[in-house]
Amino acid sequence: MSDLSEVLGSLMISLVHARRMADEETAAVAEYYKDHPLLEGMSLPRVRVPELTIDLPVTIDEYIAPKDAAFDTPGNIHKALMSQLKTTLDDEDILSRTGSFQNIFDREVKKKLDRLSEQQKNVQGKVSREAMVRAVDDALQASLAKADIDRELPPEKKQTLTQAIRHRVSSVALKAWPSHSKFKTSAVTSDVKERANHELAVRLNVTLREEGLEWSSGQTRDGAVHSRLMPE
Repeated sequence: MSDLSEVLGSLMISLVHARRMADEETAAVAEYYKDHPLLEGMSLPRVRVPELTIDLPVTIDEYIAPKDAAFDTPGNIHKALMSQLKTTLDDEDILSRTGSFQNIFDREVKKKLDRLSEQQKNVQGKVSREAMVRAVDDALQASLAKADIDRELPPEKKQTLTQAIRHRVSSVALKAWPSHSKFKTSAVTSDVKERANHELAVRLNVTLREEGLEWSSGQTRDGAVHSRLMPE
């Protein structure tokens, strides 16, 4: 059995590789035309599949329900953040009035984490990791303002501190990642014939549309060259 997403993904991947193989052959033909005195002025043959419709019978064998993300405890996250805070303050040599600031951040971030923990229990997984990152960031900025060191802290050090705290909470917030719902299915012809009938057969009518991309190169103001994939 395979996930339905894997079956559909394989169809799309196959179309991409079909386009690649056709373009490689077109490139080989272009070399041949260029060296042929009678063909060099002719247009190149290029085969494309702008749209492909597939009628695919499958069996749906199992449904797997989604799982919400599992967050670590507020205590563990709080401990990791305070450790990161002290490390960053020491590395960046931010010494002015940090004792008061650390105490304020300790209280502010604990309130935020406890509030999110209660919200997570009540809304059944609607709290995201990004919501936790933003909540902790709000606690950090509020703590800097309340400790009255926001103005005297150089912008680059404030940015480094903010990034360190955001990265830390992002890395420790989850104990288990969320999983989406899945359909276990089979598209093997023998399986479909043996296990499905006219009443129970499932047919997927899938239309795939091809959209080509091409590399576009440009130069930034500082002289760096960058390349982007753009619609052809």
